[in-house]
Amino acid sequence: MTAPTWTDTRQAIYTRLDSQLTADVWSPKAPQNAQGESSTPFPYVVVVQATEVPWNTSGTRGAEFVVQIDGFARSGAGQSSEQVIASLHSSVREALEYFTLTIANATWVDTEFETMSLGWSDEGKTRRFISIYRITLDGTS
Repeated sequence: MTAPTWTDTRQAIYTRLDSQLTADVWSPKAPQNAQGESSTPFPYVVVVQATEVPWNTSGTRGAEFVVQIDGFARSGAGQSSEQVIASLHSSVREALEYFTLTIANATWVDTEFETMSLGWSDEGKTRRFISIYRITLDGTS
């Protein structure tokens, strides 16, 4: 029996977001300049990390991945940073929630949005969301 891996799961998430968003998508982090600020244009999304929990059945070894996805935005094009971050979060959620991911050695079961929090980064210049998704996969037998 083969269990799904985080590497394959992260690649499937990255591929899906990259194909659906106009924002840049990074994993595990966006490029940084010498002062520690992002050197990528805003807005952008980062597939940050995951926690894996076994989700085994009688004949397969599956996994649940609790995945953190962060979004970063600044004001621009006549929109406030709050408008840009809200739109970015909605786009990420529409791209992932309940969408069938194609992952090696696994059958996708579900992708559920769990939570999102808003905050600020870069001393208040950048609006940020932190979102959590639960992806359930059944392994191949």
